[in-house]
Amino acid sequence: MSDRAEIMTEMQAQLELYDDAVIVMPSALAVATYLQISPAQNDERLVQYLSVEMLKVLARKLLGKRFDTDGDESSAYNGDLFSGALQHRYPLPRGNGEEPVYKLRSKLTKEERAWNADQLRKSASARLEHADALEAEGMALGAA
Repeated sequence: MSDRAEIMTEMQAQLELYDDAVIVMPSALAVATYLQISPAQNDERLVQYLSVEMLKVLARKLLGKRFDTDGDESSAYNGDLFSGALQHRYPLPRGNGEEPVYKLRSKLTKEERAWNADQLRKSASARLEHADALEAEGMALGAA
């Protein structure tokens, strides 16, 4: 198994431990993974910092694929079709430069739930506009 595969396997295992946590953030998942793959922690501070930063990148990707509006590994979709199942977690609104936070669906406030529904509608609308533009270009090219 490659180093990356080993790290991702451990990160997925750590994510399972957070299954009942109300919120989960990439930095928390990165630190938990780091502590498991380097329990002695005799690394120099810079190596530790850079290791955690890289793990945060991997954690953001993993969480995004599973829980972002357009995540391609979401349990809500079978390919491009809605599966009828809702995701376990949903993202919370965040400002520019803020770390993404994913909250248990059962703990979402009315406002957080509405924000996520709005994000899903915006994404669907953008895809429809994209499809319409592509189709219109094709018709214009066919007419030329």
